[in-house]
Amino acid sequence: MTLSPHRKHKIYVAATMGYALGSEDPEEIAYFKQIKEEMKQDREKGNLGISRSD
Repeated sequence: MTLSPHRKHKIYVAATMGYALGSEDPEEIAYFKQIKEEMKQDREKGNLGISRSD
């Protein structure tokens, strides 16, 4: 079963706000971990925000 866009958004908000995921669904946990890993990589590479062009 795939995740609905609404459920993906709720998981994304939980991950970005630093909340825990209150679900035991393996598909939701995998998506949560994927977002957390991407956030970690962005922090390490310095990809935070929009680059200035002036």
